[in-house]
Amino acid sequence: MTDPSPMDEHGGAAAFAPDAPPARVLVVEDDETVAEVLREVLQDQPYDLRFASSAELAMRAIAEAQPDLILTDISLPGQSGLEVMRQARAIDSEVAVILMTGYASVQTAIDALRQGADDYVTKPFDDIADLPVMVEKRLRNRRLKAENRALVERLRRHEQELREKVELATGQMNALYRVAMEIGADLELQPRLARIAATAAQFAHADAAVVYLHQESTAELRPAAAHGVEIAMGEDGAPAVPPGAGAVGMAAFQLSPVRARTEDGGVPLPGTPWTGPEVLAIPMSQGGQPTGVMAVSRREGAFTTEDQEFLSLFASQAAVQISNSQLFEHTKSLDRLKSDFVAVVSHEIRTPLTSVKGALELLSDERYFQNNDQQVKLLTIAHANAERLLLLINDILDFSKLEAASLPMSIERMRLEPVVQQAEQHLRMLIEERRIMLEVALADDLPDTMLDPHRIAQVLSNLMSNAIKFSPPGGRVIVRAESLGHEVRVSVRDHGEGITAADIPKLFRKFQQIDSGSTRKVGGTGLGLVISKGIVEQHGGRIGVDSTPGEGSTFWFTLPAAVEGVQGERAA
Repeated sequence: MTDPSPMDEHGGAAAFAPDAPPARVLVVEDDETVAEVLREVLQDQPYDLRFASSAELAMRAIAEAQPDLILTDISLPGQSGLEVMRQARAIDSEVAVILMTGYASVQTAIDALRQGADDYVTKPFDDIADLPVMVEKRLRNRRLKAENRALVERLRRHEQELREKVELATGQMNALYRVAMEIGADLELQPRLARIAATAAQFAHADAAVVYLHQESTAELRPAAAHGVEIAMGEDGAPAVPPGAGAVGMAAFQLSPVRARTEDGGVPLPGTPWTGPEVLAIPMSQGGQPTGVMAVSRREGAFTTEDQEFLSLFASQAAVQISNSQLFEHTKSLDRLKSDFVAVVSHEIRTPLTSVKGALELLSDERYFQNNDQQVKLLTIAHANAERLLLLINDILDFSKLEAASLPMSIERMRLEPVVQQAEQHLRMLIEERRIMLEVALADDLPDTMLDPHRIAQVLSNLMSNAIKFSPPGGRVIVRAESLGHEVRVSVRDHGEGITAADIPKLFRKFQQIDSGSTRKVGGTGLGLVISKGIVEQHGGRIGVDSTPGEGSTFWFTLPAAVEGVQGERAA
C-alpha cells in the first residue's frame, strides 16, 4: 500500500460539503472474505457503499449508480480490474479508481498507475486501517476537480456575461453617438423633438413615446412631439401636465425616473388618448433645472432596468439638443425682430430722404433757379451725400431681407451681356470721374444663364465700384466672363494695392472692412460684399477673391448655366 495522506482535522468529506449526498463507492471483489473485510473497514464512513463480485456486475452497478470511486481487484473473473477501470472512465472520466493486487511488486504498481489508476493497495493488506484515509483522499481530489470545473464554468459564464455587457454598452454608446449626429442635423426645434420621440420609442422597444417640454412660467409640462400616438390638441393647444401630476409630472418634479403600472392597463400618456399597462417617464434636465420629460409605453410587457438606464443616458443627450434648439430659435426670433426693426426704420428714413434728394435736384436745375458758384457747390455736396445715404439705406434694407431670407428674386433665362452693360451704365459717372480704363471681355461661347438681372447687376456694380475706388486714378479695371461648362464665371480685376491673405476672410463678413489707408479713404459700411455673397448664393453660385499684395485683386462669382428647356422661375 502507498503512504496514505492523513485526513484533515475537520473530517475530510464532511468538511467540504456538509449538505452534499454521501459519496458513492463501488467495491469490486470476487473473494467473499476480502469483500467482507472491506465492508467492515468502510461501513462506518459516510459513503453509499455498494459491492460487485464480477466485472459484469460491476459494469451494471457503474451504469446504474455512477460511483464517485471504484475500489477493484485487478484479477477478476472474465475481465480484469483494469478493463473495468477503462469502461468506467468511458462513462465518467473523473471517476477515482484504486486497484487491489495480490502481487506485491513495484512493477505492478507502476503498471497500474501508468494505465490510469489513481492509487493501489496490495493484498494481503499490510495496514487495512489506512484504507479509509486513502479512499477519502481520492474522493477529496475528485471533489476538488469538480469544484474547479464548476469554478472554471462560472468564470467562463461570468466572462461571457461581461463580454455581452461590454458589447451591449459599446453598441449603446455607438447608437447614442449615431443618434446624436442624426438629431444634431436638425437645428429647428420641432423636427428635433420628433426625432427624439421616435428614438426613445426605438431604444425602449416601446409602442408609443411622447416628449413633454417644461414651461418656465408655470412649471407645467406640455406634449410637444409624439411617436406612435397623436397629441390631443384643444382650443388652447396641447393640454398641460401640472407639476407632480402622474408619472410624467412627478419625473419632472423630482428629476428622477418614474414608472407607473396597473394590472388593468390603464396608465395614460397625458395629452394623448393612449393608455397602457406601464409608463416609464424619464426627466430631461440641464444644470439641475428641468428641460422636459420623455415618456414611453408598451401595449404589453414591462420595461427593464436596462431600458430605464439607457433612456436616462439618452435623455441627458436629448436635453442638450433641446436646449440648443431653443437657443437657436430664440436667436432667430431676435434676428427677425432686429431685421423687422431695421426695415421699418430704413423705410421711414428713405421716404423723406427721397423727397430731400428730389428737392436738391430741383434746386440744382438751372431752368428754375439761378445759383451762384458757392450755391452750386453746396447743392452738389448735399446731393452727393443724399445719394450716398440713400444707397446706404438700400444696402441695409437688402441686408436685413437677406438675413430674414426674404430678399425678392425674379430669376429668368437670359444672356449676361445686357446685365454687364446695365452695371457699366450705372457706374459711368464714377468711371469718368476717376478716369478708369474699363475693359469688358465676354467670351463668345457664353451660354445663357439663370439670373435675376436687377440683382446680378447689383452684384456687378458692387464689385466694379470697389475695383474702381481701389484703383489709382487712370488705372485699369477688367471685367471678364467665361464658360466653365455647367456654370459661367464672371470676374472683376483691379490693379490696386491688393489684399493680404490674413485679410481675405474678413471681406465677406458683415460690417467688417480691411484696416488699411485706402479703405479708410474710400469708406462704406462693409455690406456690399456681404449682400453680393447672399445674392450669388441664392442663385446657386459661388463668390470669392484672388489677390496678391501690390498686384491687385480679382473678385469673381459663378452663375449656373441655363438648362435646355428651362425658361425661368420666380423666387422670393
